[in-house]
Amino acid sequence: METHVRNVGWLLFYMGIGMGVLAIAVLVFNGGFSGILLTNDPFYKRKDIASIPLTRVLAVIYVVYSLIMAVPITLLGRAILNWKPWAKTGGMLLASVNMLYFPIGTAVGLYAIWVLNDEATEFLFEHAPAGGAKR
Repeated sequence: METHVRNVGWLLFYMGIGMGVLAIAVLVFNGGFSGILLTNDPFYKRKDIASIPLTRVLAVIYVVYSLIMAVPITLLGRAILNWKPWAKTGGMLLASVNMLYFPIGTAVGLYAIWVLNDEATEFLFEHAPAGGAKR
């Protein structure tokens, strides 16, 4: 089970980094939030928020969610790799919230909840293996 816990730690760590990089790339390539919402479109000047297409609003929500969740997920993945006692509970909480990040977050979240809910995992966090993230 120790291997599964380490896999969850690495998955969360790299997923957090990937979420942050992807969200920043989307913002840069689209010209910020106004570019995603197309409020700076020269062919159609939007007068109010209700005229913005729903897909554009959902894209902004997705980017903001990714930016907000990237740092905690990365830090939590690192904490799981270092066998911090609070990381098991935090991992289950963030994994369940991370399931909104479809489809990758859903798969990683299900795997993380399955691994972190196991009784053997509880024993591992109480008796942390030596070496932390170095193994």
